[in-house]
Amino acid sequence: MEEFNWLIWGACFLTGTLFVYGILRYTGSRRMVRDRFRKTPAAQPMSLLQGGGGSLKKRFLDWVSSFSKYAMVGKEDTSKLRFSLIQAGYRHPKSLAVFLGIRVLAPFLLALPYLLANVLDGVLASGNLMVCLLLAGTGFYLPPFILKVMISRRQTRLDQSLPDVLDLLIVCVEGGLSLQAALHRVSDEVRNISVEMFQELNLTNAELRAGISRELALKNLGERTGAQTIKSLVGIMVQSERMGTSIAQALRVHSNFLRVQRAQKGEEKAGKLPVKIMIPLLLFIFPTIMVIVIGPAVIMTIRTLSNGH
Repeated sequence: MEEFNWLIWGACFLTGTLFVYGILRYTGSRRMVRDRFRKTPAAQPMSLLQGGGGSLKKRFLDWVSSFSKYAMVGKEDTSKLRFSLIQAGYRHPKSLAVFLGIRVLAPFLLALPYLLANVLDGVLASGNLMVCLLLAGTGFYLPPFILKVMISRRQTRLDQSLPDVLDLLIVCVEGGLSLQAALHRVSDEVRNISVEMFQELNLTNAELRAGISRELALKNLGERTGAQTIKSLVGIMVQSERMGTSIAQALRVHSNFLRVQRAQKGEEKAGKLPVKIMIPLLLFIFPTIMVIVIGPAVIMTIRTLSNGH
């Protein structure tokens, strides 16, 4: 009788699990189809100010951006920062003001808590003041460093998605579509592969619809991303259009080149791995092995010497 009860409970558990899995699978497939046929906007660039008009987040970012007027930045540096923010994916008009506000506030956010903690403890020496200055300097240079890391990671994601995007472009061009129509078609299909590439292609299509020449729109694509692989692709497409050669063949050659380049980078990283693994091996693994191997002998030697005395 007890085995029969366990069988009933097992059947009920299996039935409930399969039922929940079926519901999740059904809703997931419907969501995928709905997102596929939903009309997507022309472009949805990343923004530091996303949120409702009266949201707490927007008010906080407006407060942060109000400190940008205290940033001592020249016009040339302002243009470079704006261009860097665009390469990182932030295209909102207030993105620059928010970044400058963060750069003004960051030194105080790092140094003041440490200073207040020392004042409350009654310990305030020259060494503590030096640490405060060090934290303030770190806070001043930390936002540009984080921005560079974000740009690098975004360019890496674009590079990783580019071969798949090229394959879709080749299929569309060989199917009889023009380059502009192929870009529009691929921008709709590439959203699930790479959000960054989806945004960039949508911006390129918007520029083409606005009447900008194809060559200028493609060059803007390369400049916005800053990725060398995309700049090379833009150069190939512009050159093919000027010379009247087959764009599909040029895209296929470039796609094969990118895959070979990716494989070579993987082999290069694999070749560097034995050298990089030596540091944790010597610092962590080798001392542990030495303790395990020599430890018992050392303990027995100490016991023998202590018993001898």
